[in-house]
Amino acid sequence: MANKKMVVIDGGFSRPYQKVTGIGGYTLLDNSFGMQLVTHEPFISKVAAIRDLTDIVSTKRVVETEDRRRTVAETDIGREIQVQIEELKQRLQELKK
Repeated sequence: MANKKMVVIDGGFSRPYQKVTGIGGYTLLDNSFGMQLVTHEPFISKVAAIRDLTDIVSTKRVVETEDRRRTVAETDIGREIQVQIEELKQRLQELKK
């Protein structure tokens, strides 16, 4: 959950879903560029992929674009890294005494 918004997604890679949706599945991407919904064509088989030199064919659709890209420092992990940096700086100062 982010900013009190929740996104629930079911990728639908199950073969029975493919008959209903007409696609092989989908993936929701959320990164510093924005949010994209990627639909995937059904995967037939490894044999067919090797024989036909094909891979999963995907189509991206931009759902939401960020005006300004997020940096690592603006993420939860980035804030954790910053805390670690400050702790290491403090230890270094203590060692220099």
